[in-house]
Amino acid sequence: MKALAAPLLISAAALAAPFSATAQGADLLFLKNSPAAKFNSADFKMLRATIDKALAGPAEGPALEWANDKTSASGTVTPAGADDSAAPRKCRKLRIANAYKFTKDEGVYTFCQNTTGKWGLKP
Repeated sequence: MKALAAPLLISAAALAAPFSATAQGADLLFLKNSPAAKFNSADFKMLRATIDKALAGPAEGPALEWANDKTSASGTVTPAGADDSAAPRKCRKLRIANAYKFTKDEGVYTFCQNTTGKWGLKP
């Protein structure tokens, strides 16, 4: 799963600056073969909104879907439970799957809340 996770992790990191589920610092060369390499700003905006919605909801729940019919980009974000390994910080696992035309990628990522309530990828 680690091999599949690297490109998606980097796509999540590429979302870092403009949304509340912040992720910092990544080598964007991993994006070369991932669906996110083809995403435009509207695609990333939809993905960010779906991640934020998943983090605002219950720790476990149904898949939340997003799709941009104009670009053929799509994906799902599925709340996959709590992660207590970073206690006392509140952390959640999300299964994030992205697609662009025939290219697909997915992985499970842990997001933790900081002291101001902002979510970020667990280092």
